[in-house]
Amino acid sequence: MNLPSSSDSAASPYFSTRWQFRAVAEDRVASLAAELGLSPVAARFLVARNMADPDVARSFLNPTLASLHDPFELRDMDRAVEQITSALRDRRRIAIFGDYDVDGLTATSLLVRFFAWLGVDVLPYIPHRLNEGYGMSRKGIDCLAAQGVELIVTVDNGINAVDEIAYAAAQGIDVVVTDHHQPGERLPAAAAVVDPNRSDCTYPFKWLSGVGVAFKLAHALARQSNRSADEAKGFLRSLIDLVALGTIADIVPLVGENRVLVIHGLKVLGATDKTGLQAMMEKLGIAGKPIRGDMVAFLIAPRLNAAGRTEDAVHSLQLLLSDDPLESRRLVESLEQMNQQRRRLEGEVFDEAVAMIRADASLLSDPVLVVAGDGWHIGILGIVASRLTDKFGRPSIVLSIDGEGAKGSARSTYGFDVCQTLHACESLLTTYGGHKMAAGLTLATDKIPEFRRLLAHVVADRATSKEATPLFVIDTAAKIEELTLEVLEQIDRLRPFGEGNPQPLVALLDCHLVERPHMRSERHLKIRFAQECGSRGKSPPSISAIGFGVGNRYRDILSADGRFDLAGVPSVNEWNGSRSVEMNIKDIRPAKSSSPAS
Repeated sequence: MNLPSSSDSAASPYFSTRWQFRAVAEDRVASLAAELGLSPVAARFLVARNMADPDVARSFLNPTLASLHDPFELRDMDRAVEQITSALRDRRRIAIFGDYDVDGLTATSLLVRFFAWLGVDVLPYIPHRLNEGYGMSRKGIDCLAAQGVELIVTVDNGINAVDEIAYAAAQGIDVVVTDHHQPGERLPAAAAVVDPNRSDCTYPFKWLSGVGVAFKLAHALARQSNRSADEAKGFLRSLIDLVALGTIADIVPLVGENRVLVIHGLKVLGATDKTGLQAMMEKLGIAGKPIRGDMVAFLIAPRLNAAGRTEDAVHSLQLLLSDDPLESRRLVESLEQMNQQRRRLEGEVFDEAVAMIRADASLLSDPVLVVAGDGWHIGILGIVASRLTDKFGRPSIVLSIDGEGAKGSARSTYGFDVCQTLHACESLLTTYGGHKMAAGLTLATDKIPEFRRLLAHVVADRATSKEATPLFVIDTAAKIEELTLEVLEQIDRLRPFGEGNPQPLVALLDCHLVERPHMRSERHLKIRFAQECGSRGKSPPSISAIGFGVGNRYRDILSADGRFDLAGVPSVNEWNGSRSVEMNIKDIRPAKSSSPAS
């Protein structure tokens, strides 16, 4: 057999994969399966995700818009509505201050469309990533003041714009903040601050996206308008395609209200009345098809993001607001070109980074990869860091050097808290922030070598703990014969998958190959295998699996005399009119036992 050569993703001495099986009580699995008419495998997924209660599981599988919380439960929502209603009554000029990512763009377009429904023109403002950076700025405020704006409503930003909002007040501009990010030690002195993450906010769902909070504001304003309840309900429903787009793109947990809004929003998106989105989906070849979350994440969102990464995000906003088919098609083509430019820039920086790592053995042995280049485009650093993490199997930090300073993005592996690790290095950083899986940072250029050494030291200190080991959280172990097409249809009801509701991960234990494996470019692996323990008197059933980027793990199969455990995501493979179950490989290890173990 042709074996893969030594792989770039060979494990760092600090990192080896660890499997953790979710604990489930089999009596609760059996009870839930009987109550809801589910297979034991599908019921096990629900129990593993803390949905053993039939009513909770039923609500999860059948989410309704009626279950959404009252927007006035958000702290300061009453003040926000009062301030905006007063401005509308007094005919004061209103601006929507957004952001250049998909969450901010959809939030901006949602409120622009909502105010138009009320019969009011508002001024949208999107900051330029390179010239202004994230969030409110004096430059942006000055621009709006020059156009006679007297009230700014922020979306997807503003919670930490303490100085900027004070500056706006000095210009005679009131500000209503709507945001979903974590607040700092002091809230801005705005007319209203609507953010579910305020410490004094008792709103029951804390993980709304920026566009989700903007939708809540529109819902609250609609209830105070002179429109009928049915008219308002119909128009609000027409906006939830934008909510689904921004929520999926911003990688917030797809549970609770987010799950409700995304499931119903994807249905609205499939038949959207927005000309720009229609043109985008026609270009992508998905018009008229049921729209899934992965289509948004991997097709639509990157193109809407491309403008803000490489040029000016106003192009994407224009598309989201366009009602002209010709203009929409022109904008779609423009965004496609920007996306191609983004991909070229990303590819160039990625190739440079890989070459640096391959040329420096010490870099490849580091537990956290740190690469830096002069003038790398800051709009694509996070994407490059994600690709390096996928390729080399460890957290990555990509820095762009601009003279004496460097700015960068970090991406992590599951189970490793990259933001906490940066906190341990804060003495060398100018700024940093983020969460477990992703973060941003700045530091002095001459501190980069010392930062890299300190990172290695911090991770080495933690290497004896499980925290430093990438983790595969597995929902259930299963037998091949349990993974039928009918079972996969039941599992499909758990969609949309994403943050907080990951793809169901299944372990197939004690497996062996039944035919020669196929290697693709020494990186990808396609195999067919069976489990050792089949039904008595019968040949054990077999299943195909494909793994992207796991070709090097085939050596692990050989090291255990051909017996291995496989963790993967079951899916339906359609080919030449036939449908079969296939596994998407996430990890392979030498067989340990016939029962789950970590």
